Amino acid sequence: MPATLRAGGGTATLANSAWPNGPYLTGDWCGSRTRLENDGIDPYLIYTSIVAANVSGGVRQGGPEYAQDVNPGVTLDMHKLVHWDGATININGVDRIGHTIRPDVGSIYDPVQIYGGQTYTLYNVTLEQRFLDDKAALKIGRLSPGDDFAESPLYNYYVNNGIDGQIRAVIRDTRFKTYPFPVWGARLRFDPDPQFNLQTGLFEAPDRIADPANHGIDFALNSHDGIMLVEQLGWTPTFGEPGTLNPKSVPPNTGLPGHYFAGGWWSSADYPQFGTTQRTHISYGFYAHGDQMVYRPTPGSDTGLTLFGTAAYAPQPNISLIPFQLSGGALYQGLVPDRPADMSILGVIWGTFSDDYADTIEPQFDARATSEVALELGYRFQFTPFAYAQPDLQYVVQPGGTGNISNAFILAAQFGLTF
Repeated sequence: MPATLRAGGGTATLANSAWPNGPYLTGDWCGSRTRLENDGIDPYLIYTSIVAANVSGGVRQGGPEYAQDVNPGVTLDMHKLVHWDGATININGVDRIGHTIRPDVGSIYDPVQIYGGQTYTLYNVTLEQRFLDDKAALKIGRLSPGDDFAESPLYNYYVNNGIDGQIRAVIRDTRFKTYPFPVWGARLRFDPDPQFNLQTGLFEAPDRIADPANHGIDFALNSHDGIMLVEQLGWTPTFGEPGTLNPKSVPPNTGLPGHYFAGGWWSSADYPQFGTTQRTHISYGFYAHGDQMVYRPTPGSDTGLTLFGTAAYAPQPNISLIPFQLSGGALYQGLVPDRPADMSILGVIWGTFSDDYADTIEPQFDARATSEVALELGYRFQFTPFAYAQPDLQYVVQPGGTGNISNAFILAAQFGLTF
């Protein structure tokens, strides 16, 4: 998932940044970009592509396949534009083309994270209003729960969709929409102090939203769609300073930062049950995430080692494909000397299939689906702030969960540009 939602200020240092050290491939447009930013208009375009091939195992060898995601948008600072304090408008779209190698692998988790919704789509149209001295923010409009819930910027370094984007089991087990599929909704965030935050989200939960023919402009609200309520509590401590965990009482950026959150969802939408024509009218579940920088060679630097782990639990085996999932990984920025912006990544995801789902496919495969594991190893060459290339290796253990498909070895590469 590309970095689609920006809070503005992306060009704050543009006037002082010489190309290629600036944030954009197209530079400052002879000063026009800086003038637009000073007026409150921040345009952007993010390009992401993946080339992947299944070179061994799986259903069959396949690829290479190419997939592409183009994400144009603009962030409007309404204070600069019309003196509307605390207000930001964000508008962006998505254009996706290409294919995935998932049918060749036979896996539940897609090895190509930008596959899905392969068409052009109007995605994010939101107004965010900050208040209470910037301790609270309300965002409303066309968005998705995945913009703010069950997500971490660390996930975006991964190519396998089991880790990238959001905690994947949450998406597979309910109508928890994410990029590039927008719904009507609202999110209220409260930050009482620098260490804690609380988010509440209310979203529509339609079953037709993933239809690419809608192009993100099916704005209808139907009474049978149902709703989704999401709650999340976050904690962002800084460790490593003598006698304190309070970021206010230590020099900034000298300790080891961590990010922790736990949340849950409840939905009133209509969910089909495995192996029957009956439907369940309630979906609920829980998730948690923790990431912690554990090593920083120089106080205040961005380089160092960060570990993370996630868990998701959806206690409804009659409708939940993956009722229990764990994932984790390690990211080291600046592992190679003289390349402080490069990122080395290692990740693993393990998901167990529900017994009800296993019952439905056992006659077809003469085996029960139990679990699937995906391992990933990659290295992102950050050539400039606006350009990277990331060779990537993936190994999928027991694709599809039954054991009837041999383990798959995948070669991939991800590329990104910010225009």
